Amino acid sequence: MSDIAVVLTCHGQYLRWLPEAVASIERQRPRADELVLVCDGCAPPALDAGRWRVVEGRWGHASDARNAGLADTSAPWVIFWDADDVMPADYLAAVRTAVRAAPPETAVIYPDLCLCDERLTPLTTRHFPAWDYWELRADNYVSTESAWRRAALEAVGGWSRRAALEDYALALDLTARGWTAMKLDGPPVTVRVHEGSALDTINRRGEMLDESWRVRSLAVVSLLAGRDETFERWERFLMRAELPPLTSLYVLDNSGCAEFTRRAFDACRRIASERALTHLDFSTVGRRYRAAEGEDYLVKTRHLHVARLYADLLPRVTEDVILTLEDDIEAPADAVAELGKELVDRSRGETAVVGAAYAMPHDESLVCAGEGDGGGWGSSVAWRNLPPWPYEVACVGGGCTVWANWALRRFPVHLRWEQLLGWDGVQCLELKRRGYRVVLHGGVRCRHHVHGEVRDAEALTQGAVSG
Repeated sequence: MSDIAVVLTCHGQYLRWLPEAVASIERQRPRADELVLVCDGCAPPALDAGRWRVVEGRWGHASDARNAGLADTSAPWVIFWDADDVMPADYLAAVRTAVRAAPPETAVIYPDLCLCDERLTPLTTRHFPAWDYWELRADNYVSTESAWRRAALEAVGGWSRRAALEDYALALDLTARGWTAMKLDGPPVTVRVHEGSALDTINRRGEMLDESWRVRSLAVVSLLAGRDETFERWERFLMRAELPPLTSLYVLDNSGCAEFTRRAFDACRRIASERALTHLDFSTVGRRYRAAEGEDYLVKTRHLHVARLYADLLPRVTEDVILTLEDDIEAPADAVAELGKELVDRSRGETAVVGAAYAMPHDESLVCAGEGDGGGWGSSVAWRNLPPWPYEVACVGGGCTVWANWALRRFPVHLRWEQLLGWDGVQCLELKRRGYRVVLHGGVRCRHHVHGEVRDAEALTQGAVSG
C-alpha cells in the first residue's frame, strides 16, 4: 500500500524555481508513492509522465490548488510543497518512518525550517518545539511542507480560505477537532525568503497582525445581570463588532428573572444566526447577587460572587482567545480586533491580557486599570494621563478585555480576595507572576453605563467630567 503523496503547487511567479523543487523531490530515496504537480494559471513544464500527474486550473488561491491536488491522490499521507521551496535529502525517508509510527490520532507531522535567501544561502534555522495543544494556539510552528493525514484533512473539509495563513488555520482546525500533531525527527525544510511570497505580501501590506488575529477562534463571554437599561447596547455591539471568522458566544444569565432570560436568549439566538457564529452557549444560574442598600462597590461578597460565576463558565470555553464583555460596557465596533491584534503581537514578549479603557464604576476620573510593579493594583490610571496606545500595566478590568486562553488554561480562576481587587485584578497579577504581559490599550476607549448613567471616555479624557 502507498504511504505518501507529494502535491507540488506552482503559479506563474514561481515557475523560475520549479525545476529545483522538482529535482529535489525526484532525488528522494525511497521515492514518493504519488507525485502530482498542480499548475495554477501557468503552463506545466515537461515532466516524466510515468511518475508525475499534472492538474491544471485557474484557482488564484493556494488552498484551492492544494485541494485539487488532494483530490487527485489517494495515499493516506500527503505532503504539500510550494514551488519556491527545496526538499532536503532524506526528507521523505524521515517522513515515511514517522508516518508508519504515528498514532492513529496524529494528523500532522511538522518539520523545522531552514530559511534561505533567493539563492538558497542559509539565513537562519527555526527549530520548533514538541507539539502542545495550547502552545500551538500561542504561536504558529506548523508549515505547509508538513505531512498531513488524508482522513483528517477530509474530516475538516481540506484547506480553508478563511485566513491568509492557510497552514496555521488548517493546523488549528484539525487540533480543535481532537487530532494531534507531532514534531518530525528529520532534516529542516529549505524555504526561500523572497519578495512576492505570501508572507512577504502580508508583511508589506501591514496585515500580519490582522491575519494572526483572524486565524484564531474567539469566545465572547458575558455575564448578564438583568440590566434592561444596558442590554440593548450590549446586543447592538455584538451585531456590529469586528469579529474573526470563528467566533462563539457564551452567556451566563444571572438575572433570576424569567422575562429577562427569554429576552436575552432570543437576542443571543438572533446574534448567532445573523453573525454566523460557530457556537452558542446560553446558561442560567440561580445564584443572583443582591446588593445591600448603600453597599460599597468593592465589597468582598460581590467580587467573590462574580469570580465564582467565571470559575464555573471559563473552563468549558475551548476557543483560542476569550473576550470578557460586561453588559454595561459600550465599546467601539473595532474594539475586539484592536485588542486581539495587540494580544497576538509577540514582538514585545508574550501577552496574556489586553484590556480596553473605561471608567471606574466608583470614580469616573479614573480608568479601570492599575499601573506599577509592586505586586498589587498599583496606582490607578487617570484619564488625563492615558496615552492613546497600548502599554504594559499591572492590572486591567475585565469589562471589555481579551485573554489568551493558552495562558488561562495553565491555572484556574483564582478566588483569592484582595482589598480593591476583583477576579480580573487577581487574575492579572497571577499572569504577571508567571511572566506574561498585561496591557491596557489606551486607543480603545469605551463608555461605562453604571445603573443607566453614561461614563463617557471621550468626555472624561477632555476633562468634561470632574474627578
